[in-house]
Amino acid sequence: MVTLSYQGYDNIKKSLNFLKQGKNWDEIFQEAAWSWAQEIEATAQQYLNKKVKNQTNKLKNSIYVVVDEDGDLAIKSRHKAAQLIDKGGYSPFPDWNSKTIKEYAAIYDIEPFVLAKGIFKNQPFAEAANFAWMALWVHKEDIKDEIFYIARRRASEGY
Repeated sequence: MVTLSYQGYDNIKKSLNFLKQGKNWDEIFQEAAWSWAQEIEATAQQYLNKKVKNQTNKLKNSIYVVVDEDGDLAIKSRHKAAQLIDKGGYSPFPDWNSKTIKEYAAIYDIEPFVLAKGIFKNQPFAEAANFAWMALWVHKEDIKDEIFYIARRRASEGY
């Protein structure tokens, strides 16, 4: 859904070179990103909850963080609606016979077709929630500080 890449962190790379950690910067970025992954995931879920009333926890619990071997951190989701909610956009008329629509219709005690029609008419996700981007933005400085902490620690340990 959204990725924080370390390719633009030239000043950090120069600092890592100064600390004799230049050869380890991919590992350092990856370790720093993993150390903040749970916090970022929780923050993304909090921002999502500001946009969407959480009834079943399926959407919220589908959000997860991955860090690849280059240290790039990404917030992803297994839920098919997450991308639309995060980026915003047009909602086509939902399948009112779907398991999800029926589940929510039961929660709200209305007919599934009425719920589907309401979603289509109101377009509740037309405006982007940006929950993934906001979570990364909030923790960007934390990750940066963690990178420097790890680099200094490794330098003192003689890496």
